[in-house]
Amino acid sequence: MSEPWDAPSAALSPDYGAGAERLAVAGAARRLLRAARVTEVGGSAASEAVKLIERAAGLLEAAPMPDLHRQGVMGDLNPGFESRDPMAFFPYSPIIGRLNPVSPPAEFWAEGDEVHGRMKLSAVYAGPPGMVHGGIIAMVFDELLGVVNVVNGTGGYTGTLKVVYQRPTPLQREITMRAWPAGGEGRKLFAAGEMVCDEAVTASAEGIFVRASPHQGEEARGRG
Repeated sequence: MSEPWDAPSAALSPDYGAGAERLAVAGAARRLLRAARVTEVGGSAASEAVKLIERAAGLLEAAPMPDLHRQGVMGDLNPGFESRDPMAFFPYSPIIGRLNPVSPPAEFWAEGDEVHGRMKLSAVYAGPPGMVHGGIIAMVFDELLGVVNVVNGTGGYTGTLKVVYQRPTPLQREITMRAWPAGGEGRKLFAAGEMVCDEAVTASAEGIFVRASPHQGEEARGRG
């Protein structure tokens, strides 16, 4: 079954510029990951599933992307930077990318200089019984705080990320998020955020991000 936010936001291009077919492929793969994580099927059904998955993988491997892999679309092809919509400029993100089958996917949106979000994590992201893995929580915060910088026009690389786990974050429950800019110093950008479930903060984070130097920017464009 698909989650309510597996479908694109009505405010965005329905296919994130990749085509409806590729969006559908990512959604089907996401469903497959959830099913494979919790299935107890065996015997002939498992053997048939393997054959189908291998056939699907072969079809997709026939036309791989030729360029440097990244979570966003760079340059004039990317309308997200103008709209300040994270879902538009990071379509391949492992956290919010509708075109990335490993994304939950979470959903982020800008409200003023803040970024808000929501997600519901399946057993694919489990750690302790019934709880989200702590490393997954850190990964979500890394994206959330980084997006705060991007929507405010000052993106940078993660320097340090401090996560405080205040209580367990449950699986299969809606989790809301909020992050905000917290100043800067030279090339350093500061951001902070929190994660909430059932009106209680389950985790909070503070991050230091470093603006890319002009030299690094030229190198990235050259590789892309």
